[in-house]
Amino acid sequence: MAFVMRYRFQCWQWILSAALVAVQVCATRAEPVSNSHTLEGRTNDLVILNFASAEAIKHLAAPKAFNLDRSAESVVISGPLIGRSQTLAITSGAQPWNLSNYLYLAADVHNGSSQEVTIVCRVEDPDYVGWHHYAESVARVEAGETTTVLVFLKRKNAPDETLKTLFPGMDALPNGYMPHWSGLDPTRISKIVMGLESWGTNLNLELRNLRAIGICDSAPLTTADYFPFIDLYGQFRHADWPTKIHSPKDLAVQRKAEAALLQASPRPPSWDKYGGFKDGPQLAASGNFRVEKYAGKWWLVDPEGRLFWSHGVTGVGVSSTAPVQGRKKFFTELPTTDQSDPKGVNWYLANLKLKYGVHAEAAAATLAHERLPSWGLNTLACWSDQKITSLDKTPYTKILNIGGPKLAPSLRLSDPFNTALARSARRAYEGEKNSTAKDPWCIGYFIGNELEWRGGPEIVNEVLTAPAKKAGKKALVELLQARHFTITNLNTAWHTTYLSWDNLLASTNKVDATLALEDFTAFNEQLAERYYQTCEAELKRATPNKLNLGSRFHTVNPIAVRAAAKHCDVVSFNKYNTSIRNLNLPDALDRPVIIGEFHFPAWDRSFAATADCSQLCEKQRADSYWYYITGALDNALIVGTHWFQYLDQPLIGRGDGENFPIGFVDVTDTPYDALTKVTRELGDNLYVRRLQANRAAETKNR
Repeated sequence: MAFVMRYRFQCWQWILSAALVAVQVCATRAEPVSNSHTLEGRTNDLVILNFASAEAIKHLAAPKAFNLDRSAESVVISGPLIGRSQTLAITSGAQPWNLSNYLYLAADVHNGSSQEVTIVCRVEDPDYVGWHHYAESVARVEAGETTTVLVFLKRKNAPDETLKTLFPGMDALPNGYMPHWSGLDPTRISKIVMGLESWGTNLNLELRNLRAIGICDSAPLTTADYFPFIDLYGQFRHADWPTKIHSPKDLAVQRKAEAALLQASPRPPSWDKYGGFKDGPQLAASGNFRVEKYAGKWWLVDPEGRLFWSHGVTGVGVSSTAPVQGRKKFFTELPTTDQSDPKGVNWYLANLKLKYGVHAEAAAATLAHERLPSWGLNTLACWSDQKITSLDKTPYTKILNIGGPKLAPSLRLSDPFNTALARSARRAYEGEKNSTAKDPWCIGYFIGNELEWRGGPEIVNEVLTAPAKKAGKKALVELLQARHFTITNLNTAWHTTYLSWDNLLASTNKVDATLALEDFTAFNEQLAERYYQTCEAELKRATPNKLNLGSRFHTVNPIAVRAAAKHCDVVSFNKYNTSIRNLNLPDALDRPVIIGEFHFPAWDRSFAATADCSQLCEKQRADSYWYYITGALDNALIVGTHWFQYLDQPLIGRGDGENFPIGFVDVTDTPYDALTKVTRELGDNLYVRRLQANRAAETKNR
């Protein structure tokens, strides 16, 4: 049944998408865009490796059991797949490749194997150490298919002052600049690594046209015709794509086409009303969400006692305002619809009003509950609009602001030794007692976002810089007294010259952390224990039936993670990685985990749209999503993943400068079809995939 529904959905999606593109082509006189997944070569592409040269083979490193057969234009990699995966490396040789004038690395690949192959392509510079100085993408290649593997070369180095001056208040900038921990130096590309994964026994791939594409040139940015670069609908003016909006008529066409798609693809038939596994085992029904380990894997359990895996998206709503003062040259014109903020503009809301009329916000709220299950999603995650979560149609999570005085001047972490933290937590949970705490659709609460635990005990050195009156500073000195007894003993251990404990309390100097590591670790443990114990006590006192979903770790401090695992129902992480298949907890702790944020940007709708590769970008964005979620489903700890976010961020930046194309829908409320197609594919098979014991079971149920 799932296969039939998916087939009908895909047919409807193909027919209606084709109709939409055809109408838009007629309306806007745009050229049709090819459905090919292979990019044609261009004369301004930079050839990275010439396979016609006999020297080319020296740049390739493959497993010993593999054969490398070079022809005039390509190389064929073939051999047995051991352990479902193999790795091919392509090195630059003595001199790194300088790709600074290009936006993407591309390689054409033909899969001559009898099974689908997943390619995880990583581009590295010489400083790659496993967690930064790289860029990565994913491509799924069906048996017999040819595609182009594409990697966006996001920059690690800071942009020059000219760019920052031309485009103020924006994080992502032209020429590949994006603030991200994993970016690389495009002037020193030293290696390309292709992880090759398949369920087949033998691999046969033909690789050709290894090249850099998408000219990256600052000169056009200073010309008069580059500005304005935002059109009336908030879209990037210097690029086109199949679903780009050019007139209100296009919005009406898009609305009608999507309505037909949603009608053809209702929620997966195996789901209960909450999105749990109706066709699965019946567990104890508590009337609220809870956690349970079943068949060797952690799960959420919905109020009716069905297995529930939280497949969600954050920020479902209409909030998307961008500051416009002092930026007149950016826009062709601004929307004429009413705007609530005189200093900003909400293109998304303006487009909704053009699309749905005066009751646009109500229409968008209703539509969200139709879209999510049709897309295979079952959770309204953090920052979703209360007007939408309160409609009792889709489970949701909520993030609560719990704070108080900071632990130290340089830290954003609240001081858990100050009673203000407990009072803040009490107010937050008490505020939910008569609303979400009684709502069976509410899964639970996150108790903060990306708290500043940093990497470990070194944050304690910051506590030493705090004033003597700080509760945390006093607690640290008390711990040191208990551990060292006398100030002389402490001075001997730390190589310091404190005159007394009061002198230490009054001091604001840091010390050599290597000498104080054991003490710092002990206080870090006490600190994390106090924080999570306080929040848990207040949550269970006021809202005992709701889950404590943790604080969404970004930087991993093992000490803090252990404390969260002890006191939270679920440990949460924001993980912007290619895969979380092997994510685990310190000391092999066996506790449920949820992913609060992840995403893969649609760079073809932003400043990186000059490579003319829109459809391929969208396909591989969907491939990356599939790879991330299937890895999560196979991880016994993970009980859900939440994409950040529902809407693309404004191209000119929200208030803090974030301007990433990361939505399920763009600024015109047009869904990213390739992404929603794959989320539906996953939603149809969500529970079968997680429960399966082996690949054979998955293949049988696809």
